[in-house]
Amino acid sequence: MTKAAGGDARYVARPRTTGRPLHVLLAALILAPVWATAVHAAPPMLYHSANDDGVAAPGIPQELGMPMVTLFLYLDAGAASTGTGTTCVDGDGDELCGWEWALLVNGGADIQGFVPDPAQDIVSRVSATELAGIGGNAVTGQLGPIRLGEVDLNITAPVWSVSMQTGTAVTAAFTLTNIPSTEIAVPEPGFATALGSGFMVLGLLARLRTRSVSRKFLLVILLLLLTPGSAVAQDADADGVPDGIDNCVYSANPLQEDFAGLYGPPGDGIGDACQCGDVNSDGAIDLLDAATYERGLAGLLPIDLDQDKCSVIGNRLDCDPNDRQTLRETIVGSGAGIQPVCQAANAVPPGPSRIVAAGDSITQGFSADCTCNAGFFGLICLLCPAGGDQPQHSWFDGSSLGNSFYALYGGPGSGITSSRVSVSGAEMTSGGNQFSIQVDNILALSPVPDLVVVELGGNDVCNRGCVDAASCGNPLYDDATWTTAIEAGLDKLVGFGHPTSIPIGGTVYLLGVPRVQDLYAAGVAKQTGNSSVNCDSFRDSFDVCEIATLNAPMSGEDLPTRLAALETRIPRYNEIIRDLALAYTTNSNGRNPNGIEVVTDYVNESIASVGTTPFGENEINGGDCFHPSVAGQSTLAAGAWRSNPR
Repeated sequence: MTKAAGGDARYVARPRTTGRPLHVLLAALILAPVWATAVHAAPPMLYHSANDDGVAAPGIPQELGMPMVTLFLYLDAGAASTGTGTTCVDGDGDELCGWEWALLVNGGADIQGFVPDPAQDIVSRVSATELAGIGGNAVTGQLGPIRLGEVDLNITAPVWSVSMQTGTAVTAAFTLTNIPSTEIAVPEPGFATALGSGFMVLGLLARLRTRSVSRKFLLVILLLLLTPGSAVAQDADADGVPDGIDNCVYSANPLQEDFAGLYGPPGDGIGDACQCGDVNSDGAIDLLDAATYERGLAGLLPIDLDQDKCSVIGNRLDCDPNDRQTLRETIVGSGAGIQPVCQAANAVPPGPSRIVAAGDSITQGFSADCTCNAGFFGLICLLCPAGGDQPQHSWFDGSSLGNSFYALYGGPGSGITSSRVSVSGAEMTSGGNQFSIQVDNILALSPVPDLVVVELGGNDVCNRGCVDAASCGNPLYDDATWTTAIEAGLDKLVGFGHPTSIPIGGTVYLLGVPRVQDLYAAGVAKQTGNSSVNCDSFRDSFDVCEIATLNAPMSGEDLPTRLAALETRIPRYNEIIRDLALAYTTNSNGRNPNGIEVVTDYVNESIASVGTTPFGENEINGGDCFHPSVAGQSTLAAGAWRSNPR
């Protein structure tokens, strides 16, 4: 661990110029027999296939070309598929579920470039003498030979070598194994091998660190002895270790366990209990965490993502693709590095004193308790959706819901006050009640809320005339329009170019755009066999979200075409919300110098959130067959609370 700019402790991505520290390699050698017995009779091998066919040469391939040589990199652990167990969980096959490696070029050659295989998701770092990469598929695993890509070398002298310096792989049994160090290309036998080995030894010696576990232990003991006894010594996590010498100030760990750090043992001064990025909680930050992240984000076993340790960039409780990408970049020595931002490494903020919701008719509980719109009592039934807002059923603070967002805080008895500035028909992007205007109403409140929850976007979809810009004059909003509208509201909430903001220490919580694309099928299911509900008739008569419900051509686009477009467009809107939340919280966009927390519940389409909550027949009301029923409002409340940061 090093000190980054600004003085905060973090893992800074750094070039691994000659491999991992000697103590790491020695530990790997000691543990190698244990790892090797997990599945494989032989470890995975990284090699250069001279004919680019995946076949490894019987010896070290000799490449005599000048001035350019191209190496074709492959990785192979065998061709036996898992027969017992599940691949990337407890499989017994030769599949690899992740891999990371570093190549070292010695002598008269330098790396000109690396072209990853298009079938692989690889993060790489390239310098003149080193190539590091990380990739793999932790969802299904891959059998060898796995083509990694092409390396172009510029040959400047007759003596050179390329060595597989260091690497690890995740097996089908979801255990970590070493990729053996070996030379993969030389210009001539014998001398190049000796040269490469010599450089490797020199590199290992250069990396030898003076820091050791015993030295750190003595330092802790010394600090304990020199720290004056005090009855008022601060101990934030009440684990008996004063904050001044606690390696996890906010996560109780009385034994101060510090098994490992980046790449593995030994410890790094950060306790295992608060090691951001250690999502499988084994103390180390390594390839196994990257693979665990991938499976967790896909909603697959083993689902053991530690929510308190997931965030390595951005918000305290993130577990999203941005964090996984940062973790992968750090492992190969690129990017900004792992930051100590996860909840385990930080104090839990106090509960809010006032919460306010910005939103549309969903937050207003529109027609939530309507159960019919046709049949013998059809005219009477139509009075229900005509009545409009029913805030008593709102997911946010509806008094009829035992699990409303506000009720889960404890309701009025909690001492927290709650209100809504939401307006039926409001959009994120335009209109008299758009997001930025609702923010004006929020900032005019007294006191200004310290938690703002935003649920908008459904009308931004429903009010459009087509999905393809070539089909009509008001198509679905593009990325730029959507982004600008969100920024307009967030800028005010955080005080960027605006005279006021929510309080420093406050939080903006952005919920995902709901699945409007589910409404047609949900309405068909609800009216089937129910003489008092006719969703098709009501929606056609009152033009209810036609882009998602009209089973007829609209601006030349039929319903299947429109629904297919919404299946990609709405997730894209949610990805933009997610990425903007990261940009504001980290101030990477320069728009949040006050450090106000901006959070979203959306991760991706595999992880539960408001934006991924399916709407079925029970989740829509029987009046307009569009807005959430009371049960649907309850489902939204539970979804919003699931990822609530405060």
